[in-house]
Amino acid sequence: MSGSERPNVVLFMTDQWRAKDTGYWGNGVMKSPHMDGLAEEGAGFRGCFVQNPVSTPSRASMASGWYCHVNGHRTMHRMLRRHEPNMLRYFKEADYHVWWGGQNDMIAEEAIAASCHDRVGGTGGREAFNRSPWKVGDRLYHTFLWGEVPENYGMSLSDDYVAEQATEFIKHPPAQPYFMLVNQSYPHPPYAVAEPYFSMYDRAGVPFPIRPPEGFAGKPKILPMIHERMRMDEITEDDLREIVAVYYGMVTKVDHNLGSIVAALRKSGAWDNTIVVATSDHGDFVGDYGLTEKTQNTFEDVLVNVPLAMRVPGCEPLPAVSEALVEMIDLLPTLAEACGVELGHTHFGRSLLPLLRGETTEHRDYVFSEGGGLKTEIHTHETARPREDIYWSRPALQFTQPEVHGKAVMIRSKEWKYVRRLYDTDELYDLRNDPDEVNNLAEARLAAEARLAIDEASLGSIREKLGAAMLDWFLETGDEVPWRWDLRGYGESHPEWSEAAGRHGFLRDASRE
Repeated sequence: MSGSERPNVVLFMTDQWRAKDTGYWGNGVMKSPHMDGLAEEGAGFRGCFVQNPVSTPSRASMASGWYCHVNGHRTMHRMLRRHEPNMLRYFKEADYHVWWGGQNDMIAEEAIAASCHDRVGGTGGREAFNRSPWKVGDRLYHTFLWGEVPENYGMSLSDDYVAEQATEFIKHPPAQPYFMLVNQSYPHPPYAVAEPYFSMYDRAGVPFPIRPPEGFAGKPKILPMIHERMRMDEITEDDLREIVAVYYGMVTKVDHNLGSIVAALRKSGAWDNTIVVATSDHGDFVGDYGLTEKTQNTFEDVLVNVPLAMRVPGCEPLPAVSEALVEMIDLLPTLAEACGVELGHTHFGRSLLPLLRGETTEHRDYVFSEGGGLKTEIHTHETARPREDIYWSRPALQFTQPEVHGKAVMIRSKEWKYVRRLYDTDELYDLRNDPDEVNNLAEARLAAEARLAIDEASLGSIREKLGAAMLDWFLETGDEVPWRWDLRGYGESHPEWSEAAGRHGFLRDASRE
C-alpha cells in the first residue's frame, strides 16, 4: 500500500465514558449525536470491553495488543517502555506523522520521542479553575460531585485546547498520512461541568442508578468499604440524580469536541480517506451500586463496557448496531491491517475488519478483564493519599488492607459473567435475567431465589465451563516470546520474521544493533 493510498487515522479516546451512556447503545435520554453519527456512518458496538477497569493498564493493553498479565502491565505506574511495542510507534516507523494530544497513561517517558512527532497538552497558557466546592469533612467531599463550574474548569479547558489543536493540525496536514491520538479527560470525575451542559439534563428524567444488593450481599468486600469511606450512605436520591445529570452533561460536552474534529475532517477534504475511531479507556460507577468513580479489581459492566464507534473508508455502514463481543486490544491489528502497517510482535488482538466489511456478525465467544495485585506487591499500589485527598477512599485501602485489592479476573460471554478472585468471593451472573449484576449465583446462600429454573447442577456446569475457558485463555496468552532471535552460532542468520522484529527495535537493550 503506497503512501498516497494509506488512510489517515484519528483515534478519539475519552476517559470513563460508559457504553450504556450513548444514544446508539439504546439510551434514549443521552445526547451523543457525534458518537451516534459515527456509529451510523460506520459501525457501533454494544459489546466492546476493556482489559482493565482503570486507565493505564487499559491503555497499555490497547496500544500493545497484550492482556495486562502478559508483561506486567496491570498497575497505574507500569507503562510501555522502549523495548516494548506500542501502536503509536508502529505508525511512526511506518512513515505516518504521529500527533498525540492530551493525557498519557500509556507510554513511558523514555519511549515518547520514539512514538510520536508532536506531543500536545495543557491549556495553551489559559488559567484553569480547579477547586472543590466542599470543605474537608463535608458529606459530599469524597463523592466527586462538584456540580456547576466555570468554563475554565481544568479538565474541560484542557480537553478544549487539545481538540482545538487537533482541528488546526487537520487544517494544515503534513505531506505523509497522519495518525492522531486525541485524548480527552472528560467525563472523568469530579462530576463537574459548565453551562449549558450543567442544566442540559432534567434531574427527574435521567435513569436512576443501579441499587446494590442489600448489605452488598455477594459483592467483593472492597465495594462496601469504599461506599462507607465515600459516605455514600449519607447522600440522597436527589444527590444521586445530580451525579448522573452532571455526568451526562460531561459526556455531551466531550461528544461536542468529537464533533468539531469530524467537522474539521470534512471541511479539509480528509474525511473520505480517514479512519475515525471513538471510544473510552473504561467506565465509571456514576452512582451505580452506591458508588462513584471506579475500582481496580471489580468488573461490573459499567466499568468495563465502553462505547466503540468507528468508520473505515471502503467499508459500508453496518445495517444495525453490532452485538458482537469485541475487546479493546482488537484495535491494534484492525488499524494496522487497514493501513498496511507491519507488526513485529506476538499480540492477542483480532482484526475487526471482517465485522466492518459485513463478512460476519460474530467475533469472540468471551471477553476478559483483570485487575488487582498480590498482597505482597506493594509496587502495584497507587500513590498513597492522605484523607484530605479526594481520591483517598480507594487507594488508601491498598496499603491498609491489600487483600481487598487482590488479583481478580473476569470472563464474560453474552449470557454469563464469572469473576475469579484470589482472596475474596467469586462472582457468577446470569446476564439474561440479571443484567444489573446484583444476584451473585456463586454464593449458594444468596442464590436460591435468583436461580429460577437454573438448578444446582446446571450452575456448577456453567461455572466449570467458564473456568475451563479462563484456563485456556491463560495458557494461550500467558506470555509472549519476542520475535527477534538471539543467534547461537556464527553460521546462523536471522529469519525474515526475526529481521522484521529487529526493524522495529523492540529489543531489551532498546538498540537496533
